[in-house]
Amino acid sequence: MKKLIASILAIYSALVMTGCGKNNDGGNTTTNVVCPTGTAWNGSVCVNGSGVAVPNGNVQYYDYNRYFQSNGWGVSTANGDMTIVNQAAFKTFLKEAMAVCDRNIWGVQAGLASCDEWAAGSFMVSFSTNSSLKPSVRFEAYPAPSYFNWFVNFGIDAGGVAFNPLVLSSNNTFSLINNSKGFEIRAQGSYWNGGGLRLIQIQVLQGTLNDGYFTYDLYYPHNNVATKFATGKFKRY
Repeated sequence: MKKLIASILAIYSALVMTGCGKNNDGGNTTTNVVCPTGTAWNGSVCVNGSGVAVPNGNVQYYDYNRYFQSNGWGVSTANGDMTIVNQAAFKTFLKEAMAVCDRNIWGVQAGLASCDEWAAGSFMVSFSTNSSLKPSVRFEAYPAPSYFNWFVNFGIDAGGVAFNPLVLSSNNTFSLINNSKGFEIRAQGSYWNGGGLRLIQIQVLQGTLNDGYFTYDLYYPHNNVATKFATGKFKRY
């Protein structure tokens, strides 16, 4: 996963210049993992003396729709398990929660300033939690890389602070759902842009933090209605 992230960042540093900001939770942070007594951190999860994962230890999961990687001749695409099921709601998330596109309330925005460009690119989601079941969630988006990407943006900017990645942890909750067969993570958007205090929901109808993978649905308000805009399969790393 670290190589995956590094590849993406390297490509976009060369091909795309985008505005980023720190979120209200302090932006990127490194979690200091403290495993329960009698267990140890193996780089991914806390394990006991037999190497078995301990559910109450720190666990991390991720998924993405696609990512782009330089192959020496250009850029290749690898697909993840995420599927965007509602493009309109996805663009609302990019516009409000991340504020990376469609920032103007008046004027002209096209190319990399438009959410159409970002919605056709890469989108990743991950979360981590520890023995306190206090989850942290991370979202990261990039438009498809191209040597011919262009940017047109002038008018009245009302997008607030852009967060890419968007990392939220302060007010998140973890709750069991579906008769305790699954769980839901809830996070509030940043105060500093149009996503302020809008509810972000990650729902897993069947699965536990002891599983290596499970299916999930991602919700965000679109036209003031909680709307599923992505579904996929979280993998532990």
